[in-house]
Amino acid sequence: MEIKPEWITLVTASTALIASIAGPFVNTRIAKFQFNADVLSVNRQKWIETMRDLVASLTSQFLTVAAIRQTVEEPTSIAIARDPELFRRVENLLRTVSKIELMLNPLEQDHQRLNVLMREAVDQLRSPPPESGIEDHIEIISRDITRVSQAIFKCEWLRVKRGK
Repeated sequence: MEIKPEWITLVTASTALIASIAGPFVNTRIAKFQFNADVLSVNRQKWIETMRDLVASLTSQFLTVAAIRQTVEEPTSIAIARDPELFRRVENLLRTVSKIELMLNPLEQDHQRLNVLMREAVDQLRSPPPESGIEDHIEIISRDITRVSQAIFKCEWLRVKRGK
C-alpha cells in the first residue's frame, strides 16, 4: 500500500495544529496549578500562623481578664474606667477578638462557631453569672475555642497540602 504525500502533509499539519492549540491550554493549566501551590498555599500558611498566634493570645487574655474580673465587685464599666491597667487589658482583648473576626470566613461553620465562642466569653466578662466563678466559665470557653481552632487549622492545612 502506497501512502500519498498529501496524506503525510495533512497528518503533519494536523499534528502541528493540535500541538499549537493544546500547548497553551496545557501551559495555562500548569501555571494555574503552580500559582495555587506557590501563592495560595503560602498565603494560607501565613494565615494559619497568624491565627494560631492570635488564638493563643486571645485565650491568655481571656484568662487574665477573668482573673482580674473575679476580684472586682462593681459593674464592669465602672471597674474598667477606674483602673488604667484593666482598661488596657480589656482593650487588647477586644482588639484581638476583632482581628480574629476579620480573619474568619462567615460562611464556614467552624468559623461561625469560633466567633460565637469569642462573643460568649466577652459577654461572660461583661456580666458574669452571680452563682459561680467567672474564671471557670472562661476556662471552659477557652478550651472550646482551642478545640474549634484546631479543627479550623487542620482543615486549612489539608488545603495547603492539596495546593489550594
